[in-house]
Amino acid sequence: MRYPVIVEQRNGLWRAVIPALSGLSAEGRSRDEAVQNAQQAAENYLSKVEVTTIEVGIRSQRLRTGSPQAVLASAGKFNGDEEAMRRHIEEIYAERRRQCKAVEHEIDKEEFKGAPSNPNEDPA
Repeated sequence: MRYPVIVEQRNGLWRAVIPALSGLSAEGRSRDEAVQNAQQAAENYLSKVEVTTIEVGIRSQRLRTGSPQAVLASAGKFNGDEEAMRRHIEEIYAERRRQCKAVEHEIDKEEFKGAPSNPNEDPA
């Protein structure tokens, strides 16, 4: 098994922590020694316990739209619709570009209204 190890140095002493194993940690005079001591501590700990997995059943519940659970639940439901989805997204972007241009046009019209008719003329 592989576990991420957090290694830090404080006050001249190195410490290696394995958060996935209830925060199991070990120290050493060097980084490598601390990591090696953490590996030995993890092996010792794991040799004395049983590692298993469980499945947690969740009652059917309404998932919040956009939540990670809702996204995972819907993954794969649109398999084969990639081309239709791509076209739909392109339509959305095209509409956004059209709206941006319309807003820019309105801004330009407003700025033009406020501009003096003679560019050399002082508006005050």
